[in-house]
Amino acid sequence: MKIPSLTEITTKAESAFKRFPITLVWSILGSLYCMSIVGDSSIDLFEDKSNVLLTLSLGISWLIGIQFFVEQFKNKKKWLWLKVVVLALLGLFYWYYPSVYHYTQNPIYLTRFFLYLIAGHLFVLFAPFLVKWDKNAYWNYLNLTGVAITRSLFFSGILFLGLVLALVAIDALFDITIKGERYGQLFIFCIGTVNTWIYLADFPKNVIQNTTIQFNKAIEVLVKYILIPLVILYLLILYAYSAKIVIEWELPKGWVSYLVIALSVLGYVIQIIINPIQKSIQSWTINRFFPWFYFLLIPLNILLFVAIFRRINDYGITENRYFVLAIAIWNVAMIAYLLLSKTKALRTIPISLFAIAIFSSFGFWGAHSVSIASQTKRFENIFTSIKENNNNATGLELSQLKSILNYLEEHEKITNLNKITQLNLEDFRQVTSDPNIPGYLEKNKIWKKLGINVDPLSITVEQQNDTYYNLDNYSNYKFSESIKEFDYFTYLKYYNTSKTIDAGEYEVELDMESIKMSVHSKNDTTNKIEIPLHEKLTTLSYKNPRLNNLDKENFIIEVKTNTLHVKMYFNELSFRLKSDNHLELYHFSSFMFLKEN
Repeated sequence: MKIPSLTEITTKAESAFKRFPITLVWSILGSLYCMSIVGDSSIDLFEDKSNVLLTLSLGISWLIGIQFFVEQFKNKKKWLWLKVVVLALLGLFYWYYPSVYHYTQNPIYLTRFFLYLIAGHLFVLFAPFLVKWDKNAYWNYLNLTGVAITRSLFFSGILFLGLVLALVAIDALFDITIKGERYGQLFIFCIGTVNTWIYLADFPKNVIQNTTIQFNKAIEVLVKYILIPLVILYLLILYAYSAKIVIEWELPKGWVSYLVIALSVLGYVIQIIINPIQKSIQSWTINRFFPWFYFLLIPLNILLFVAIFRRINDYGITENRYFVLAIAIWNVAMIAYLLLSKTKALRTIPISLFAIAIFSSFGFWGAHSVSIASQTKRFENIFTSIKENNNNATGLELSQLKSILNYLEEHEKITNLNKITQLNLEDFRQVTSDPNIPGYLEKNKIWKKLGINVDPLSITVEQQNDTYYNLDNYSNYKFSESIKEFDYFTYLKYYNTSKTIDAGEYEVELDMESIKMSVHSKNDTTNKIEIPLHEKLTTLSYKNPRLNNLDKENFIIEVKTNTLHVKMYFNELSFRLKSDNHLELYHFSSFMFLKEN
């Protein structure tokens, strides 16, 4: 890699600013703004300023892409209005994105940001070739893009490390304290301004005329000895897994979808790299990569669709499954295009992905709308089935209803369930003093109001797999007992170890290992009264692990015999339900009342 001279650097920097003035001004001002708020303890960057930071980071790729798009026309001034449109859209995104992160727990905002960010970077990959097309020029363009990104990251990284070492040296040698935020500000400057400027300075004009292929040996080695062997390895793994499925006659796991998609994307990357020289280069593996890779990919896409539709059938559509399904459909379309099309214009790959990113971000066909509609319908089907069964539900059905309610609450769409449940679910929300925080939804009160009965025996180990249950100093726990009704009161506190606690004329014994608890008279140790502690913990394990959200009645154990009346109230509790359905009790504290009959 050639190290440029100072004159060359300044000349390129000046040329880049004249060519990309809006982009570089955006980058410089954005970097300065971020640097100014770093270290301000009164500002939480990812809460108070999330809308500004995301808009600034979103703008770079879109402003670069629109400049590349305009440059393909002879009369560039005629298309300058498109830059104003991009700036207006960035302003619209800033206005749309909430400024307070407490209100943006809804994943729709970040999802749309990442979709637009991906779309912006994809736009850069085809913007100069949207109107004009040349296969060799496009390959050179992608090659130059990769080189420019590598050079900019390398040089800005070297500058950052050098300046950091300089600050460390000043701190150590001159006893000058360098604040920690200075290193963060330095990183922002290098990655935001220097990196962007070097990248744009490296990028040549008139890319459509650059049709001479420069396929160097390093790229050939990368493809032949690293990328294609990786493709073969993934093919072997997936075909072996397919054979396992056929032999055992079982449905594929959902995770296989991601591996098939990763393999496909890797194949497209190789296809783009070798496209201009595939038939001319003397390499058996490169010559035959097309079309055999795509023929071998067809059966794996069947596996992909079976896996994703299985998950959709079981759990409905979510954003993740929506995107996996969209990419699966795109993958089949690309295979058909590359196998059947005569032109095989590789710009089709980024253009089609760009369209998916944009159109899936909004509308009734978009990822969020489809996912919310699917989960709402799924809730309705399960809830209707439970009502038809006299409000009796299995553990799986209740678990699914809770999962859907959590999903819709996260997406701020619980009112979709009002018509189904015949309840105004917002009435179950605890109002907070901060108007930007919607408040906590008391979900256990919702289930209690719905009156759904669950058979504990239907709750499988998988639904409770390795779950921790905690009751932390139940401050809202209000109870009263008439002391006249009891003879003794004691406060119990256990931490991991078994022990015996004095309770007047009685003793309370606890075995933490077997979770057995008993009360007996000091005068007669053989007459023990068992406290159903294990049964109580088992019952609690059928409920929400956040035990503080449960009503106080859930934390009372009462036992009456001919000789003794025992009533115990838990104040703190921590236990674990392991995957083998074994309970582990860590600690608890409680108030115990005893009365002799």
